[in-house]
Amino acid sequence: MNRRPLHYIIYMLLALLAGFATAPTPAAADALASTEWLTKNLSAKGLVILDVRTADNYGVGHIPGAVNLPYDSWDPKNDETGCHLVPTAEVITDYFQKLGINNDSHVIIYDHGNTVSDASQGASAYWIMNAMGHKNISYLDGGFTKWTFEGRTIDNKKPTPQPGNFIAKLDSSKLTTLQDISASLKKGGTTFLDVRNSDQHFGFAKSGEVKRFGHIPGLLTWPADYMTNAGINRAPAVIKSKEDLTTMAKGVGLPTDKNTRIIVYCNSSQFAGMGFFVLHERLGYKNVSVFDGSMIEYAANENLPIAVYSWGFITK
Repeated sequence: MNRRPLHYIIYMLLALLAGFATAPTPAAADALASTEWLTKNLSAKGLVILDVRTADNYGVGHIPGAVNLPYDSWDPKNDETGCHLVPTAEVITDYFQKLGINNDSHVIIYDHGNTVSDASQGASAYWIMNAMGHKNISYLDGGFTKWTFEGRTIDNKKPTPQPGNFIAKLDSSKLTTLQDISASLKKGGTTFLDVRNSDQHFGFAKSGEVKRFGHIPGLLTWPADYMTNAGINRAPAVIKSKEDLTTMAKGVGLPTDKNTRIIVYCNSSQFAGMGFFVLHERLGYKNVSVFDGSMIEYAANENLPIAVYSWGFITK
């Protein structure tokens, strides 16, 4: 009788079991995921990689397995108000289910990652997804630019995901409306943070979509340009260290109480998404919201006060 050695039988059993094994479950990831982490977990079970670049950029090449939802779909122009407003929970549900996102999916969001504007798109998508009730999300630090700078694999294959089961439900504490702003200005007790550039905050310049120069009176300013290392020695848009962010938060006058209510705004809410990510996920502020209509909506209402040629908290 021809008997096989014991080690041969064990080898064959392990090979057979491997054939039935499912993809590995991803190791725990921070809200800020590194390219190293994603490389190790590309084939992990339940992982959805979400590219928010344009469809053209996605089609040329993307991180393997990524699905695409361009940023314009996250923050579209509202014809009635002229603002860029987050879609309804019903629309978001339809988007996410078509992308194969389930309640238990771990979603990695990435953007082009070259400039602060690129990075703010990914961070804003993170804020919207968080506000719509999906909590297991990570933002890819440095985005597609860092991924390619490091020589990591890309392809142009478009996955066909199975429909997901995630149902969006807006958490109103994460998204502020114009009515909320008016009430908060009268009531007090809320810290407002302008993350536009200094020229726009001061009232020296403005976006073409904004009707008036200046800013909401009595607030603080921390331009989103300083929240990443984009462009420094040709660096991609990598989020600054917690130590640097903590120092800047103190320098711009943010309260040390992490339960303080903070409303972040910019021109259209895109850059405000970066403010949300930095404050909520990197610095631990628990009560952070983004003004959805931001300055486009606020400045269009001439009954609301606006300040020019001053630095926020200076009201005289």
